Amino acid sequence: MKMIMSRLHTFGMFRQQIHTIISQETIKPSYPTPSHLRTHNLSLADHIAPNVHLPLIFFYKSYKNADINTLKKSLSQTLTQYYPFAGRLHSPSAPHIDCNGEGVEFLEALSDSRLDEFVLNKEQDQTLNQLIPNSLGCAVNKTSPVMVQVQLNRFTCGGAALALSISHKAGDGFTVVNFINHWASVARGGSPINPTFFPSSTSNIQVPEFDFQGINNAKYVTKRFIFHNSKLMELKNLVNGLGMTPINPTRVEVLSSLLFKSAVGATTTISGSFQPSNLYQVVNLRRKILAKLPEITAGNLLSVVMAKMANPDEIKLNVVIAKLRKEIREVKEVKDVEEAGEVLANTLPMMEHDGRNYNFSSLCRFPLYEVDFGWGKPVQVLLQNETLVGRVTHLMDTPSGDGIEATVRLQKEEMDVFQHDNELLEYAQRI
Repeated sequence: MKMIMSRLHTFGMFRQQIHTIISQETIKPSYPTPSHLRTHNLSLADHIAPNVHLPLIFFYKSYKNADINTLKKSLSQTLTQYYPFAGRLHSPSAPHIDCNGEGVEFLEALSDSRLDEFVLNKEQDQTLNQLIPNSLGCAVNKTSPVMVQVQLNRFTCGGAALALSISHKAGDGFTVVNFINHWASVARGGSPINPTFFPSSTSNIQVPEFDFQGINNAKYVTKRFIFHNSKLMELKNLVNGLGMTPINPTRVEVLSSLLFKSAVGATTTISGSFQPSNLYQVVNLRRKILAKLPEITAGNLLSVVMAKMANPDEIKLNVVIAKLRKEIREVKEVKDVEEAGEVLANTLPMMEHDGRNYNFSSLCRFPLYEVDFGWGKPVQVLLQNETLVGRVTHLMDTPSGDGIEATVRLQKEEMDVFQHDNELLEYAQRI
């Protein structure tokens, strides 16, 4: 354990904010990983996934300072079962994780601010970066072999924020949420579980290497918007009235189509002309494929579909939903983990370049607000997407479950137009 220098940041226009890292250590599994499990061969989807750390931040109103040892001990116990998470990825293109038990990074920080200053902040700017480990500052972390990083932040009000980040190589969003819920259960006195890991790849398909350099040249900003269920129902009724749409679109479908339409409109306004625009949607394939595997299977089991809009007449809510449903229906015909990886390998290269691409992902219905370490359920969960590249939108349930919160990342000039879009504002509530 060692003392680290303070970080100084500016919050708003008037306040100098001090965030101090007071300790950093490595938490290792409570028992050594058996020799026959020392090499975790990646599935094709795991191998393809970029070595990106996407932190989730859980905010709690009442944190008990005495619980720090329980938190670390329960993490150590959980890592014994999730042994690849305590290993190392020796290069971004490595086909396996070395399950050497070297452990995960655990930082503890003190802030002179209150929890509400972060939760109520309208923009996802540099102030939120204080709550995550410094090494996550780059978009594609090609240097750090560490699979998991944790930072516990304590506020002056007695609250805390726990940031957890797992490399995408180790698993998808569902894996991350399962892991932290299991860790929280152990912290409350529950027993660790034994997750299943996806089988390694047997495919001869060439794994593409992605070069995201150049995408980050533009200035991007991220803002959050809330859409209450009553407004989403109004939007669903509007879409149903347009016709030509499969009946009863979901909340995620209608909201994604609205956000996409508004974002394309903003980009078109800035550039002065429409260009073909692509909506990329991450699709969770667990319900389809995991019928024969345990629900707690860890790893990547997802695909990405693309709905391409070739002309401005197609930028209509019902048309966007119809195209998305067609693509999703086709990708859900995959039969197993291997085939899912092959579909993903054929789709991701199209996302590499910063064209008119808009990337959407949903964590709705995931048990994010069930994560209880003994301090009660979180009052807010935020996904810090500043580590990503390009135009990205994440959807998750609001804390009360009465709507969807959208975290939208666009180029700065586009966001200036997007956030004033009249159709969007009919349904959205700015935080």
